Amino acid sequence: MSDLVKDKTICSICGKLDNCFILDYTAVSPFNSDEKEGKVGCYSCLQEGRFEFWHDTEYGMIDENGVTKVYKHNIDNPPVIASSRLIEFRRTPQFISWQQEFWLCHCDDFMIYKGTWEPSDFYKNSKDGDGRGLFMQMTDKELNHLWDDSLPEGETVLKEWYSTYYVFECAHCGQLRGNWDCD
Repeated sequence: MSDLVKDKTICSICGKLDNCFILDYTAVSPFNSDEKEGKVGCYSCLQEGRFEFWHDTEYGMIDENGVTKVYKHNIDNPPVIASSRLIEFRRTPQFISWQQEFWLCHCDDFMIYKGTWEPSDFYKNSKDGDGRGLFMQMTDKELNHLWDDSLPEGETVLKEWYSTYYVFECAHCGQLRGNWDCD
């Protein structure tokens, strides 16, 4: 997870020794923006809402004000996003990405981040062994070119690529989706 401190640290909010996150880029009530630099917050304080993360999603930017459309790629919001769901999502740590976290959505909800995949993961997780086919199913059409662009000339099996592929799963229907970026 992004901004997770490597070793257990004393939480700047509650004073307990725990796994903590750097608070520099969070919404945190005990400290103003000048005071939070160099401070950390633990999992318990995150769950209690003593600090929160903002997320860039397909719906828009999620922060304490709700959903804000920022980019032209933002899709229409579902009919209702329960305020409890928005609160829970803001209490979800960000994942590490090259450019900027971009959280995917499905079934009118935020998907579960599963981690990163290499080409071999697509072959392993495909029901018929067709890794390319699974990649194409999971990836939006405008980003599908990554697979073929990464395939060495004359090769039919993709072994590696230069990017990082972020995998998400729908909590409601199990659909897998993903997106990628690189440095």
